[in-house]
Amino acid sequence: MSVPLTRTPEQAALADSVRRYCTAHCTDGVQRGEGDAFPWEFWRGLAELGVLSLAVPGEGGGAGEIAAASTELGRAAAPGPLAGTVFATHALPADSAAAVAQGSTLAACGAPPLLPWAPLAGVFVETDGARAWSAHPTGAVEPVRTLGGEPWGRVELRRGEPLERAAGATALTHVALAAYLCGAGRRLLDAAAEHARTRVQFGRTLDTFQAVAHPVVDAGLALSASEKLLAMSAAALDGAHRDAGAMAAAARLSASGAAVEAAFVAHQVHGALGYTVEGPVGHVAQRIRRLATLPGHAETWREQALARYYGKVGNGGHTG
Repeated sequence: MSVPLTRTPEQAALADSVRRYCTAHCTDGVQRGEGDAFPWEFWRGLAELGVLSLAVPGEGGGAGEIAAASTELGRAAAPGPLAGTVFATHALPADSAAAVAQGSTLAACGAPPLLPWAPLAGVFVETDGARAWSAHPTGAVEPVRTLGGEPWGRVELRRGEPLERAAGATALTHVALAAYLCGAGRRLLDAAAEHARTRVQFGRTLDTFQAVAHPVVDAGLALSASEKLLAMSAAALDGAHRDAGAMAAAARLSASGAAVEAAFVAHQVHGALGYTVEGPVGHVAQRIRRLATLPGHAETWREQALARYYGKVGNGGHTG
């Protein structure tokens, strides 16, 4: 399979718009989730940019656009139910997905009883990793605190209609999360490299010590490999390649590992400062760890990704 690994001019322009918007509006307080209120103003601004509707079938977006926007959201450590938004807006009928795409309500997607963003969600989707259904809570949501400081909840769901675009929604969600993790990991490595370049110990900057420089380089190579796999998987989805679903799963798994490694290296380079929540990398690392360990069906996705290399994958691509 031969695909371009560079963004189209339209994707580059979208990434630039999201980057500039986040620079202006994704403040440190928004990133860290200060206070108990969800940053609705920031989230609706993303909707106005068209970011929340990129996964809506027929809206002109695709996996490449989702990857471009999500990478910048990761760099900005932007909060919000990105995965649930991508899944819900692609899988649900247009009338059900409209409020999510407009940023007026949040979506909770996953396998009950534990769902991300459930305490604030107005739209629920249940998925078992292969199929999906519209769903409705049968009782109150029990809030659960998480490592990333984002609201999760325990809730029982009543299944509604099965959703036909579940496979495509799953693949696009893999791409969105892989891109976010790559962006967040790259932010931490950039911060680590800058700290090593300017921090002096024993009369030398940290980047002159092999014990510091080598892990940063190794983590950077892992992230670069994940970014290339992400670009390939997005292009495969947009081109309806038969292995696209498996490639998207592989991109998510690769990005999860690379971003967690970047977080570990950033902690090490920053020393004690890196392990404080108030420091420059702690809040980003927490979000990486949370996204890299989302409950769900990782074994299924891992098997799907590995099967691709043994010729056992069928049509797992983008269905919508």
